[in-house]
Amino acid sequence: MKVVYVTSRGGVLRRTGERLELVLQREVRSTVPLHDLGQLVVQGGVTITPAAIDAMLDRGVDVVLLSASGNYRGRIVTGASGNARLRLAQYDLARDPDRSLGLAKRIVAGKVLAQRRVLLRHRRRHGDTPELATADVALRAAAARAQLTTTLDELRGCEGSGAAAYFRVFGSLLRAEGFHFDGRNRRPPLDPVNALLSLGYTLLSNAVEAAVAIVGLDPHLGVLHAVEAGRPSLVCDLIEEHRAPVVDTLVLAAVNQAAVTPDDFEDMGEGEPVFVKREALRWFVTLFERKLARATPYAPIAKSLPWRQVFEQQARLYAREVLGKDRYQCHEVR
Repeated sequence: MKVVYVTSRGGVLRRTGERLELVLQREVRSTVPLHDLGQLVVQGGVTITPAAIDAMLDRGVDVVLLSASGNYRGRIVTGASGNARLRLAQYDLARDPDRSLGLAKRIVAGKVLAQRRVLLRHRRRHGDTPELATADVALRAAAARAQLTTTLDELRGCEGSGAAAYFRVFGSLLRAEGFHFDGRNRRPPLDPVNALLSLGYTLLSNAVEAAVAIVGLDPHLGVLHAVEAGRPSLVCDLIEEHRAPVVDTLVLAAVNQAAVTPDDFEDMGEGEPVFVKREALRWFVTLFERKLARATPYAPIAKSLPWRQVFEQQARLYAREVLGKDRYQCHEVR
């Protein structure tokens, strides 16, 4: 099943027979058979006709809505899962502070380990520096402190200190002219690297939320991220282990291999957001989809799986933990 991205501002998505068509300036620019469509991601000023929405709902196609700058706005789905037993168990887990904290610790450990692996890989390939060595010590310390925490607030503090140490040296991994990174910023991103990271994390969230929906978990009830209106806290939890190996490495490769250049971004001025230009956005989405189609070794079943299937398998493992049938562990990328 295909994941189709539509970024053509002013376009109209309509149903014609058993096909979905994109019409732009009264011309049909592209089509896709409805039976091939698994997810539709629509960005910015694109109109979806009622007939097209009916077709998506009839076939259970997940429709994801993004703003013009790539921020997640919402989705159109057929309804909540009918797996009441799983959801009741998920609510029981949320009300059990000891179980929730133990699971949240494993999520933080997986995230910190993944960040550390990105730095270690760079050190092996390009040599060590005092800054990288210091960041490695800080990440190991954050991981160790996290296991000793007794509250979620303490744990979140350890996760935050690890992320700060990681992003302090992330800019040193960039080797292309014209790019700099002075730390993580968002809402809005203020430089090209942060713009790519934010876009990548949004795309990753969409993919993981689709996996959560397939399994039947409540996406709004996590253990690490607090429950807030409109925030899919479980999705926020489950993407943590995938941020570094999927998005961060993709951004580094895109910049260092000149798949994107400084000319691919629109700078609105000091203190204003930086936007990825339309053609570069399309290319980055293509690179992201290629990454998700790439196989990675998946230890629990001793075989390699595409990243999308890894997301689903991890969501299923989480569900088994919720039901008390298994123990959730983050996916490790060697």
